[in-house]
Amino acid sequence: MSTLATVLLAWAAVYAYLCAYHVTLYWRRRSEREYLAFGLLTGGFAIIAVSNALHVDAATFAESSFALRIGSVGLSVAAAFYVDFAGELTGRRSRLRGFAYTWAVVGLALEVAGLGIDTAPEAPTWRWGGLHAPSPRTTIFGQVHVAVLWATTSIATYPLVRQLRAPALLSELSPAPARLLVVSALVGVVAALHDLAIRLGVLRAPTLLDHAGILFVFAMSYALLDRFVRASEELRGKTAELAQAYEELRQTQERLVRKEQLAAVGELSAVIAHEVRNPLAVIKNSVSGLRRRVVSDADRATLLDILDEETDRLNRLVHDLLAYAQPVVPKGRELVVRDLTRRVLDRALSGIAHAELVHIEWHLDGPETVHGDPELLRHALVNVVENALQAMPSGGTLTVRSEVADLDGKAAVALSFADTGEGMDTIVRAKARNPFFTTRPSGTGLGLAIVDRVIRNHGGRVEIDSKHGAGTTIRLVLPRERTSLVPIPVGESGEGRLSAIREVSS
Repeated sequence: MSTLATVLLAWAAVYAYLCAYHVTLYWRRRSEREYLAFGLLTGGFAIIAVSNALHVDAATFAESSFALRIGSVGLSVAAAFYVDFAGELTGRRSRLRGFAYTWAVVGLALEVAGLGIDTAPEAPTWRWGGLHAPSPRTTIFGQVHVAVLWATTSIATYPLVRQLRAPALLSELSPAPARLLVVSALVGVVAALHDLAIRLGVLRAPTLLDHAGILFVFAMSYALLDRFVRASEELRGKTAELAQAYEELRQTQERLVRKEQLAAVGELSAVIAHEVRNPLAVIKNSVSGLRRRVVSDADRATLLDILDEETDRLNRLVHDLLAYAQPVVPKGRELVVRDLTRRVLDRALSGIAHAELVHIEWHLDGPETVHGDPELLRHALVNVVENALQAMPSGGTLTVRSEVADLDGKAAVALSFADTGEGMDTIVRAKARNPFFTTRPSGTGLGLAIVDRVIRNHGGRVEIDSKHGAGTTIRLVLPRERTSLVPIPVGESGEGRLSAIREVSS
């Protein structure tokens, strides 16, 4: 094998590798079609280089004829995909692309029909290395076909040249690699014109396109590498901006939480003035009664019971206020649903006098585990169960149910507690989750507000289904997987809190 043929085959191997690489790159991304066009263009260059290598070392007329036929196929493929590639780079998808593909198919048909070259041999031709075996002559059909291919590629190159003066050079390319790419494309067009002259019989010289194409290929590779580097830098910058924005959002939300809590504390003064002053007045009167010199045993017992009741009321109010005011940041782990609900029921039932009148029904058919903070969830569920038990002062049935649920397309578990109490009308149900709203004289109005806040900070939601006289069902939907959430504001709005305080105060 001659030195020139070896070089041409080396170029062919490079072209073939780049063809496979860029086609695979497009297949994996499916977003930038120029990768596919450029990969198939290099495939056409590979065919041309193999054709010229075979032609250089051809010893017979048949071998030269076979080499030229392969070269015609490579020219058709390379020209069509070059036009496609240039259109993708410039963003101009004109009719020229369709014509290029159509004309390439015409050239392939000419080769299949044997109309591209003349079967009559001509005189020996001069190529690098001296005289070689006779080569077939290109027919008039083959000459016209190759000439039109060259004209089509030249027209496709013209928009590239025009964009050399544009501020934004080509599509997503930096100025330096874009200019190098356009210059290499011009070199390729000139080399193609040189090879066209050889095909037409005007020149007797070695072909240049297979060598000039390597410059275009390396220029495009450099442009793509530059694009990847810039995309990586932009991604790194966007990631840093996103991290900074997230940190600012977290700090802003924490400040908002603190402001909301401070606002809630300020508004609590109205609740404290109403809820604390009355028990204190009762306690003071009871103490004054106990200080009398003559107090019967019955009166003393009554006054002590009053002191005990009002003290419990104040303690319960302080406990709920602390639970509501403190930040809710879940520190979750995997919890067994059955164990969690049974502990909650035991704790809630131990605090009421009519526990023996309440019948518990279990329907734990859902997932066995849920992810959450055990203390926060236990506190929230106890509030739910205590509300249900207080709604059934004469006894009733509490149905505890777990089932599979969907939470914004993610797997979740739903825990529901249904009582047979008096239920809630529409107005009460709409305000049930408002802080400080209560319909019970001894209530603080913070139970369901705490429940809603805890469940939402776990990434879940609270659903209330209740009708007056038909009982109430509280359904807590919790994600099965761990969620990452920052604390949410303690109240929905200032207006909502004020209206809730007015409800309590009235």
